Amino acid sequence: MSELTKVGVLGRIDGFTNPESAEMLPDGETIVVSNAAITLVPSFRGGRGLTYRQGESYVSTVRSTGTGLEPVAERLIEGLTGTLGTDVLRQGTATYPAGTVFAASGGKPVTADGETVLPNGEEVRQQVLAYNPLTGEKLPPLPLWEGSVVAGAFNAFEQPNGLAVGLDGDVYVSDIPNTNPAGALPPPVDAAVYRIPHSSLDAIAAGDASAAGTIQRVVMMPGWVNGVTVSPVDGSVWAVSCEAQCPVGGGAYQLLPEDFASGKQPEPRFRDLGGPPGGFLDGISVTRRGSVVVSNPALAEIYVLRPDGTRTQLDFEGADAIGSPADINVCYPRALDGEPALLVPDVSARGGTHSLTLLDLSGH
Repeated sequence: MSELTKVGVLGRIDGFTNPESAEMLPDGETIVVSNAAITLVPSFRGGRGLTYRQGESYVSTVRSTGTGLEPVAERLIEGLTGTLGTDVLRQGTATYPAGTVFAASGGKPVTADGETVLPNGEEVRQQVLAYNPLTGEKLPPLPLWEGSVVAGAFNAFEQPNGLAVGLDGDVYVSDIPNTNPAGALPPPVDAAVYRIPHSSLDAIAAGDASAAGTIQRVVMMPGWVNGVTVSPVDGSVWAVSCEAQCPVGGGAYQLLPEDFASGKQPEPRFRDLGGPPGGFLDGISVTRRGSVVVSNPALAEIYVLRPDGTRTQLDFEGADAIGSPADINVCYPRALDGEPALLVPDVSARGGTHSLTLLDLSGH
């Protein structure tokens, strides 16, 4: 059992549309928010499977003022589909200046009318969206669709979901195959975490097939994979499972270079985080002190897993209306003078606040 730890609310802002992920820029103030625009389609999995509304997701920016959160650009970029995990590139390339934001985007299943699912995701392409977070200017995406360099190395993505940028600029993206009907196995493609090297970003964006051999992946089965993060302590990659029938009851996995070299999933570092109804985890992040933070949207719970093996559940006093904490991210606001905070988007897929909350993680 986990102990319960109260944490303060540093700010909260409402009015988003299924905010799934948020990330703070290096200035310690500006925050980008990925709004996923989710709906439940009656014809897909009996109305219980989540789908993305074509062209209705968008990117917002807000600011942490030290006394709260305030809007900057409500719709910095519009007309997107399924905008999910996001992170910031800190080492620039010829194509992507330092400060470029990457976001997983274009994942299936997609609906254009809210009643049916597009059978092949027509007019939507799986990709890593790239943009300037200050101006909203789109940069060339990293293609993940059929015919792309990444697809040539392995397969086209089904649903690019979690995304993280490594300490050396490598980009990690998780893929969760999600179009197969309820109970139908195997899934369309392997659930996996992919590593795209920083040195190959420009070539992959340009469609240079010679870069295919540089891409690696860890196949994450059994159990779908969702959020991905990189530890600021040692640069290792972390990911969580997100399936109600997960055999380890909700696991957090640490992926090392040798795991990407072999392509095989290691044993979970932490397990049984899901509780009833299973192992449906979403977000994961790591503090500079090495604490792993995991969100469970099904139970509206967030856990801190300490390096010494102990764990605690956060009691976010003053924010108890958070219904579905999604792709959480540890950040370091300028106003906290080096102490961590936690960005908590409430994806509100089945009810919630459609809010972004900033929690005080001081001491973690």
